[in-house]
Amino acid sequence: MSTESSTSEHPLVPLAPPVTTPGPKRRWSPLSVLGIVVSIVALAGVVWWASKQQAPQLPSTPAEIAALIGAIALYALATVVRAERWQRLLEDEGASPHRADTYSLTVVGYMGNNVLPARAGDAIRVVLMAPRANTSNRTVVGTLVAERLLDVAVLLVLFVVVGYGLLGEVGGNSVELIALVAIVGISAVGVGWRFIRRNEKLHGMLAPIASATLGLRKAHHGLRLLGLTFVIWGIEAGVWMAVGAAVGFGMTPIEGLYLVALASVFSMIPSGPGYAGTQDAAVAIGIKAIGGTGGVKVGYLLMLRFVIVVPITLLGLILMITRYGGLKKLRSMRAEAKG
Repeated sequence: MSTESSTSEHPLVPLAPPVTTPGPKRRWSPLSVLGIVVSIVALAGVVWWASKQQAPQLPSTPAEIAALIGAIALYALATVVRAERWQRLLEDEGASPHRADTYSLTVVGYMGNNVLPARAGDAIRVVLMAPRANTSNRTVVGTLVAERLLDVAVLLVLFVVVGYGLLGEVGGNSVELIALVAIVGISAVGVGWRFIRRNEKLHGMLAPIASATLGLRKAHHGLRLLGLTFVIWGIEAGVWMAVGAAVGFGMTPIEGLYLVALASVFSMIPSGPGYAGTQDAAVAIGIKAIGGTGGVKVGYLLMLRFVIVVPITLLGLILMITRYGGLKKLRSMRAEAKG
């Protein structure tokens, strides 16, 4: 039989496209679900409480509007200092980030944390920074861990010292208890790290993550970053004081520091995007402790949320779309990293 007749009797049939099975659906972690539940419950409580208060006082005079603008400017300055701290952490780990990316991704990260659950903004920072800084995802994660530890250390100091100085309620046995918990925590971390070092596989996996934190032991590096962290939270206190001035509720620096530290401690509780509910409850408690009325508390909460959420979220969205290609580009980069 000739080739020609064979071809005519058995025409070529196009192959069917390969069958693809859908990938596993993304599941939220139990911690994410818990955080959202906590936020819903806390936020519902805050809304119910606010409905029983006097009408809030909002900025109306030129001085109050100027204070509101000043609060936004101070928050921008705090964000710049945070970005500079991250830049130095990355450089100390051998990464080579451009400052424009460090500053932009700091804003993008805050945007993500404000609108997405489970602190997804930090994941965005990792995925977008690692290739741009010529480093690994684990190394970037390690710098974020070091940031958190620096913040927690400073906030605990502020909470104890300022709380004692302002209210006289955090002292005596409380200080001893906090010191004991800190010693136990540090000891547990030390024992755990010794165990990890003996396990070659675990050490290889976790060493890049722990490197930035261990690098803080170097005096010149650790003290410089600790100093930057105190500057950050000092500016943050200025933001909260300016918001108070914007609603006609003046506060002293020690009151501003106490309020920031209290709200930040509450923010360590698992919660939804933007620490919704938990941070608001802390602000309500703190304002009451320093003499604010119900109407002042509601107005303060509204203005504080505007200052620390709206401008940075809008700017982060703009940067995400114009500089980093939007969420579609982010998904493709994540897929490439997994592949």
